[in-house]
Amino acid sequence: MTHTPDVSRRRFVTAALGAAFASTWRVAAVAQDAPVAVTIALSSNALPYGGLFIAEKAGLFGKHGVAPKIVVMDSGNAATTALISGSAQFSSSGPGEVLAARARGQPVTIVANIYRGLSASLVLAKPVADKLNVAPTAPVRERLKALDGLAIAAPSATSAYLHPVKRAAEEVGAKPRFLYMSQPAMVAALQTGAIQAMLAGAPYSYTPVSRGYGVTWISGPKGELPPEVQPTSSACLQTTEQYAGANPAVIARMRAVLDELAQYIRSTPDEAKRNLAAAYPQLDPAAIDQAFALDAANWSRPVLTEADIQQEIRILASTGLVAGVTNVKPAEVLWKR
Repeated sequence: MTHTPDVSRRRFVTAALGAAFASTWRVAAVAQDAPVAVTIALSSNALPYGGLFIAEKAGLFGKHGVAPKIVVMDSGNAATTALISGSAQFSSSGPGEVLAARARGQPVTIVANIYRGLSASLVLAKPVADKLNVAPTAPVRERLKALDGLAIAAPSATSAYLHPVKRAAEEVGAKPRFLYMSQPAMVAALQTGAIQAMLAGAPYSYTPVSRGYGVTWISGPKGELPPEVQPTSSACLQTTEQYAGANPAVIARMRAVLDELAQYIRSTPDEAKRNLAAAYPQLDPAAIDQAFALDAANWSRPVLTEADIQQEIRILASTGLVAGVTNVKPAEVLWKR
């Protein structure tokens, strides 16, 4: 069969256009499947974020199409500032930072939970504990009374670690003095006597105890504080309302990571523990075992409720540290699923 030049040209053009379309479609498909790059500013690298690092080591972010850049800050306040300034798409600290931001008119919202309960422990310098007429095994009420007048380091004035202990101490008539510094700095300050006690998460709370110059006075992971001051979260994933509204698919992916993390920890605990050890190579196997035993369940509860936020508001309001926090509505704090 003989083809005319016009017919051949038309077929050539059609084939070329088809090839170009196929190439464009393939590029678009690759772009659609490419992981979304996000920056997450953390209040610290302490073990409240152990679950988050387990998820990273296990490849759960990549599985759900997210490429995170995790940046460790000095405090929750610094992490929230990075979020509000646009330096990060997400931040993580306790709910108190979110409530403080909203009380100032900043529309920060909680996407998911990272650590359930209080992850910090109160550690006293051993010489201080030895001079008290109270044992570390005494009823918590007696241990709280013994804090009167002590200089205690906490990460910040709105830290999820601070207000439950401050309120619990005040309930029994104790008035400790709180100083603010980063958790790594607390360890050296306790050893030198610059502070008498420190309120920090593991591994920082482990170090003075393991080296013999600190005594665990109140354990957060064991839930030793009274229920009325027990926080619902020490670390939650936050973003701005503007970012969440403009990027609902990214929010869904981040939530999917934390939802799968909870299942991963429950179904493959040994593998999860190995990933925790890889994320914290400075910790010996005994410390990893201790951390996983205490915290695995706390890393596996990604949902916060309005009742949880109301509890956080009550605790923070009782400290008098944040004006206007009682005007914050719990329903507005949580980004709707």
